[in-house]
Amino acid sequence: AASLLKANGVPLARVAVVSDDQEEIVAEIERMSDLVDVIITSGGVGPTHDDVTIKSVADALGSEMVFNEEMAELLKIKMSNNESVQLEHGLTEAQVKMATLPKCSRLKYLSGIEGDWPVLQCGNIFILPGVPQFFEKKVGHVASYLSTELGRSVAFKVVLSIDENSIVPILNNVVQNHPNVSFGSYPFVDHPEAKTVVTLEGRKIVGLEGEQVNSKHIDVHVKVALSDLVNKLPDGNVLRVDNNSDLTFL
Repeated sequence: AASLLKANGVPLARVAVVSDDQEEIVAEIERMSDLVDVIITSGGVGPTHDDVTIKSVADALGSEMVFNEEMAELLKIKMSNNESVQLEHGLTEAQVKMATLPKCSRLKYLSGIEGDWPVLQCGNIFILPGVPQFFEKKVGHVASYLSTELGRSVAFKVVLSIDENSIVPILNNVVQNHPNVSFGSYPFVDHPEAKTVVTLEGRKIVGLEGEQVNSKHIDVHVKVALSDLVNKLPDGNVLRVDNNSDLTFL
């Protein structure tokens, strides 16, 4: 999941593991909402007693739970009812629970594939299934969607032939001078040439009136920071500069 987000230019800020306890999930969502722009949940979306994620999201957002006709129709199409006893709406008890969603819910068809199951979005929260292969597939769709919505900025990695400790004062100075750029520093002990890789990516910038600055302006900040860093590093220690922040080359 982290790789898919990074590949689409969506920074992963935090990962939290929470038990199937409604109060704990609500508290974690409320805490995360103060720290990040988008929350992605995994699991707890089925019909059993311990599937409480959707209800927890509703509570955290102050949104009542209502019967969702669109989800109900999907369930009728996707899940054949083999039980002889059905409830109202032509659904089983389990399906009625799955069709009861926060009032603020939106079903997002992000894959572009006809008949594919949608992603449930409630405000800035994307609620995904917990089964690993399904979760990974949906994270990919959400990451691609967020990349388009947020506006992807440029990223660079600077590959150095000197160890990380040698560049600490320089890096700290550049970081301080460029608050709109996110820096990462990664030491590599066993690589024959590369000893350190520094990554640079744009941060979201909010203007004076609260509007988000577009990605082109963010790119300018990143490129200026890159120039500043390279110019301050000792001569001959920059092996190369790549137009990405991927570390899998090592």
